[in-house]
Amino acid sequence: MKVFIVGASGYIGGAIADRLVGQGHEVVGLARSAKAAEALGGKGVRAYLGEVGDIERWIDRAVEADAVVFAWRAFDLDTFRETDTTAVRAVLARLAGSEKAFLYVTGSLGTGDTGSATEVDVDTPDDPPVFLAWRSALEAEIRRSSQAGVRSVVVRAPMVYGRASGFIAESLLADVSTSGRVHHVGDGDNLLAFVHVDDLAELCVRAVRTAPAGALYLATNGESLSYRDFAVRASHALGAGGAVASLPLQAALAAMGPFAEALTYSQRLSGAAAGRELGWSPAMHGIDTELRLIKG
Repeated sequence: MKVFIVGASGYIGGAIADRLVGQGHEVVGLARSAKAAEALGGKGVRAYLGEVGDIERWIDRAVEADAVVFAWRAFDLDTFRETDTTAVRAVLARLAGSEKAFLYVTGSLGTGDTGSATEVDVDTPDDPPVFLAWRSALEAEIRRSSQAGVRSVVVRAPMVYGRASGFIAESLLADVSTSGRVHHVGDGDNLLAFVHVDDLAELCVRAVRTAPAGALYLATNGESLSYRDFAVRASHALGAGGAVASLPLQAALAAMGPFAEALTYSQRLSGAAAGRELGWSPAMHGIDTELRLIKG
């Protein structure tokens, strides 16, 4: 199988590329720079230079593949919304009638604040934060493309950890190094859900290969920790002695932007649909082991 990955040099896209190459598939990755292209080539991915927003430069290469994976992010939300929506729609239009796979990897915030009482799966109605309502709508549009002959699949991931890198590792290390403690937003009673990046990659590969058109999956290892408990564990693991502090929501919004609101959500998620339909079962270590690896 030949797979084109938008975001192949990123944290999640890179893990998906590694898993595909390891299983003998041909992978082409969009690279923003010669340095990124060289890194991709070093791990068996054929790089194609181009920016995500320069669609006409790479779209022919994407749609000639057997499957297209979107697993990229931009730090600026407005740029991300505009570029992502335009690029996704362009690829879906070109894939119409082909029955080729299109996989969109996204966060779990479209599922909304689930509360702490009951674990939820893919049949829960969407309830995203206002600043991400556009992405929830785009995910629905992607899934509807199954009616136009695209084997479209959406995979939602909560807090992604693993390989002692990525957002969790970088933010925790920065927090401890600058403040000597780990902060949580608000009272920290809300529950966080997690998935290892390599488990997420395995789910994505299985989805690309065999998922039914229009499918939605939640990638979660089943762990649920309160934000405060997670902060305390991280503080101990990173040598801060368990020191934590609450960052008031308004201060968090000023520092992080609207994403801070999402850090007050509770999410108890189930990956049952992925297990039932794709035989997926998380196999990697949990968040406590990862915290110790980050320190190492």
